[in-house]
Amino acid sequence: MTPEQQQPETQPPPEVAPRPLTPREEAVLVALITRGAWAGDDDVTPGPDDRARWLAQVPSTRAGRRCTCGTCPSIELTDPAGWTPDVGDSRVVLQAGAQGALVFLFIEEDRLSYLELAPDAATSHDFPDPKGLDFLE
Repeated sequence: MTPEQQQPETQPPPEVAPRPLTPREEAVLVALITRGAWAGDDDVTPGPDDRARWLAQVPSTRAGRRCTCGTCPSIELTDPAGWTPDVGDSRVVLQAGAQGALVFLFIEEDRLSYLELAPDAATSHDFPDPKGLDFLE
């Protein structure tokens, strides 16, 4: 079953109209999919087929609601209709380090769902340049 077929038959309209990803958001998303380290606590890691499936979703991925903390640029990832998968039994988290922050990509039920920047004490209002990410390998 494809991720599109897993979408519920009916869903409420999105709270925020989805918008295209900024070039920086898309670049960080692609970097995390291609090189992000598995943030799980077991020995299962995403393979090349998993990463290829997630990369195929990028062209249709949109930015949804933004984090309400006011200091970070974290965003929900949606499809063009504004649908973001709920937290499910099948979650993958990929991570990378950045100067003064960690960057996470949450993947729920094989769908890109949340791009997070977790800064340390310093405030940050944008995702870092993906060239400066440390993939914790």
